[in-house]
Amino acid sequence: MADDASERLGAELALLEAMYPEMLYNAKAREVRYKAESGTFTVRLPSDYLTDGGVLPEVLSASVGSKDVRQPLKRRIDGLSSGEEVLDSIIAAFDELVMELVDHATAGDNGGTSVSHAAETKATIIVWLHHLLNTNKRKLCLSPSPGVAGVTKPGYPGVLLYSGPASAVHEHVNELKQQNWAAFQVRLEDDEEWTFTHGKGVIEVEAMKEIVVEVGEARKDLFMEAMRMK
Repeated sequence: MADDASERLGAELALLEAMYPEMLYNAKAREVRYKAESGTFTVRLPSDYLTDGGVLPEVLSASVGSKDVRQPLKRRIDGLSSGEEVLDSIIAAFDELVMELVDHATAGDNGGTSVSHAAETKATIIVWLHHLLNTNKRKLCLSPSPGVAGVTKPGYPGVLLYSGPASAVHEHVNELKQQNWAAFQVRLEDDEEWTFTHGKGVIEVEAMKEIVVEVGEARKDLFMEAMRMK
């Protein structure tokens, strides 16, 4: 199995080096570095890359100009299939990020329409957990990026509800998803921003009924359906 994975990696790298002379591979560190016209990224290949159930490449750094794009690139990598050759897909995903950011910057110079639209994109995500007890995890759940509001409930089951700028909400949920959970299920994704009775930030409550109060009558049914309470 290991020999097969090594042969496949050698063939994958040989093809990519022919296609992308700007790509460099450090065999000792198992790191792939790719440099585009406006940005660069480095990923590390885990020892079980290209094996069944293996881990996908880890993003060590990624930037477009002065902008850190590690999380956007990581989200795109998370959608790829483990056990398969994905380096070409990662390069393509990064090139897309570069184009998107360059296009947004250009649109901003011409009036800012695209940048403004991106800034206005909102999201709400509800996550069901088998349980939420660990103190460190509870603290992590309460510490999203600035601008995200929400409610968490520890115990059995655990519940996470976040709303705010789409990129920040997805980034926080994806970071949490990487933790070791007995069960982590996204029960609802909405492209609208929800408001909560407590206002801004994320708070922790003790019971489902308190979350119902937080979301208000307007979204009570949506929340209860997501929790399969009706």
